[in-house]
This record gives sequence, C-alpha cells and structure tokens, in this order.
Amino acid sequence: MDPDDEDLIVATDGIPLEPEDLSAIDQLAKETRHPAEIVKEIYSVVVSRLRSGARIRDYLTLLTSKRVREVLRKR
Repeated sequence: MDPDDEDLIVATDGIPLEPEDLSAIDQLAKETRHPAEIVKEIYSVVVSRLRSGARIRDYLTLLTSKRVREVLRKR
C-alpha cells in the first residue's frame, strides 16, 4: 500500500454524503466484499478530496467509486 492509500483509511466525520454516495457505498461493499463501514470511511475521504478541487461535480460519485475500488483492491 502506498502512503496516499494509507491516508484514505483515516475516518472522517462530518462529510455530508448525498443519497447517490450512500448507494455507491452499499454497492461497493457488496461488490468488493468489504464491510460497509470501511468502505464508507475510505469513500468519505476520497469524495472530500475530490469535492474540494472539483468545479464540475457531475461525475464525482463515479470517480470516487473508481478510486475507492482501487484502494480496496490493494488491501
């Protein structure tokens, strides 16, 4: 696991998640067979980072899901 991935495991509270984010977390947990809480923690960090630099937010769920999937594959 590279250092950037280790940062993703840190839990973040207070990140507002949209309904599509919650749905994506559920799907990722089922697909990757990881606990939903772990997926949610990683997802929250990734989406927070992507939102902070995004001017267009239409594809954030898709991009976040892709990155979370990559992180979980490396675990």
